[in-house]
Amino acid sequence: MSGQYMSGSVYSASLSAALNDFWQTLERRWTHDAGLTLRGGTSQINAAPSPARWQVPVESRGHLTTCPIVAWAINDGTPATRPSTCDGWSVPDTKYVECRAGDVFSQVGDWAWAKREQLATAIPDLAGGPELSSLEDARKSLLTADGKMRPDGSVDAYTLPGVVDKLSIRDDGNNNRAWMAGWTGLAANSLKGGFLSTVSPTLKNQSVLVRWLANCYSVRATTIHATRNNALHLIAQATSELFEAAPPSTDTPKEKLAVGNVGSAWDITKTVTEALGAEAPGSIGTALTLIDFALSLQEGSANEGLRYPQLSDFFVHLDEAVRKLHVELTDAETSYRNAITAIEHRIAGVDHTVLELYDFTKSSPDGDSSDPSASGRYAVDVVVVMEIAQHCYDAAEIYSGLLSDVATASYSDGQLVGRGVVPTAADTALIALRSDVESFFQKTTARYLMAADRIKKAAEKYAESDAEQKARLKAAIADWHETGEDRKRDKIDLDPRKEGVQN
Repeated sequence: MSGQYMSGSVYSASLSAALNDFWQTLERRWTHDAGLTLRGGTSQINAAPSPARWQVPVESRGHLTTCPIVAWAINDGTPATRPSTCDGWSVPDTKYVECRAGDVFSQVGDWAWAKREQLATAIPDLAGGPELSSLEDARKSLLTADGKMRPDGSVDAYTLPGVVDKLSIRDDGNNNRAWMAGWTGLAANSLKGGFLSTVSPTLKNQSVLVRWLANCYSVRATTIHATRNNALHLIAQATSELFEAAPPSTDTPKEKLAVGNVGSAWDITKTVTEALGAEAPGSIGTALTLIDFALSLQEGSANEGLRYPQLSDFFVHLDEAVRKLHVELTDAETSYRNAITAIEHRIAGVDHTVLELYDFTKSSPDGDSSDPSASGRYAVDVVVVMEIAQHCYDAAEIYSGLLSDVATASYSDGQLVGRGVVPTAADTALIALRSDVESFFQKTTARYLMAADRIKKAAEKYAESDAEQKARLKAAIADWHETGEDRKRDKIDLDPRKEGVQN
């Protein structure tokens, strides 16, 4: 069932069915025990939460050894086959006596229902939400963005890695860009040393961030996924332990899932501290697909005798199992929070110029004091300058689509919840983290647009004083119009939630 997740409503129905099986089986078991107790001449029933409504008088003890209702309780216990009345005839004493065994067994049924309700309240309240499919959609949307940012496969002019590769200034000595010879001087050097030196690391870091965001959504969904499964497992297991074998109506999930190990596909807390500026882990978002929801069911196997001869011992065991379920979920949610904290700390320690691009407004388009002297050699080819502007427009257009992918994850914000459909501190932190990453993409899109506009204006300025350059610029603009490049800017919107944008 990989890739298919139990909805909140289906889980609620499954949980109700499991609790009903537990209640009905517990009533049979408690009725059986009560029958044995009454046959022994006493109403002191083990694990009774309140005194029996009928305390057996001495003269009724002999009758209870042959009472048909007591015999039914010991040998059957199914409510549908219970005798309706007993006339109180005592075979051993050959006389009629008081018999209120039926009233005691009705009270036992009330006790069993109260235990059902107690168990329903005690287990982690994960019914009614979240919808794991929504969290999975958020993960997929983030990984879609990541897939467009990674240089896997072909790197050409139509991919973001290809565009960034054409623009980037690297420090590995491999900077043989044709445009470097076609545009040199103050403005070009300012562009190279500032904005264009950040395009590659920004792309890499943002790709890492969206992958880690996807992992966080996956971890969150898996903690709920496993805990829901384990709640059903706990109830079914407890039901099977009440008798030698589970009743025919009781189904047991295949196995308990390790809630505390949901992040074992990747060590998220440790690895994320090294993620930005380094290689991201390869096994991304595998937690949800590693684990089947374990709703393929099998019958419980018979036990040799009763595992818990006394129901009081059984209830102690059940309470411990429920407490452990809560501890496992709390520990998993703590690891989930630690992972998000690690990402937050890592982001805080990274220069934002490699998270959202160099702020183009911080430098003059005519260069700064770090540029070579104005008397140095320079060259300008407006066609080359326009090509750089075109690449920036291309990057902005692709980034606006990525912005939409990242923003789509926000649709699942309401599903980032824990017990009682209430967000945990980690859920709130993940929403804030996603919002920060969305802001990075928004700023990057805007800065590519600003860079494209400024570089295009620079080309126009060069053409103002040179007739040859003016002619070349005119030809370049004509080419842009023919290919639709001059209309590309109008399609780019920085508000991914505006209706009709980036469809």
